[in-house]
Amino acid sequence: MFSTFARTALVTTMSGLALGLAAFASAGTASAITSQTDTAFLSEIADEGISYDSASAVIGNAHQVCSELKAGASGTDIGGDILAHTDLTTRQAAAFVVMSIDYYCPQYTDAFA
Repeated sequence: MFSTFARTALVTTMSGLALGLAAFASAGTASAITSQTDTAFLSEIADEGISYDSASAVIGNAHQVCSELKAGASGTDIGGDILAHTDLTTRQAAAFVVMSIDYYCPQYTDAFA
């Protein structure tokens, strides 16, 4: 179990992720795509119908998913937080977490196990 401090830190960080996820709010294309990985990730989330205002912000959110996993959050917890703070569907939230892991932190592929 998490200590009170760890839980507070996790909730604070998850809230930060949720605030950052506001970038999903409306469709748009953006700059700051820095690698083929980023391009492929953005293409995959677009295929899932996930729109965003800023490519750099949504890529940052993907990296935040990895940070949350490193801090001990489960993929399911992160998906739930995304659902609670965005208008994404359950499928889209799950896809975002899975794609974030696939592209940016494959060491966490068992996060949904």
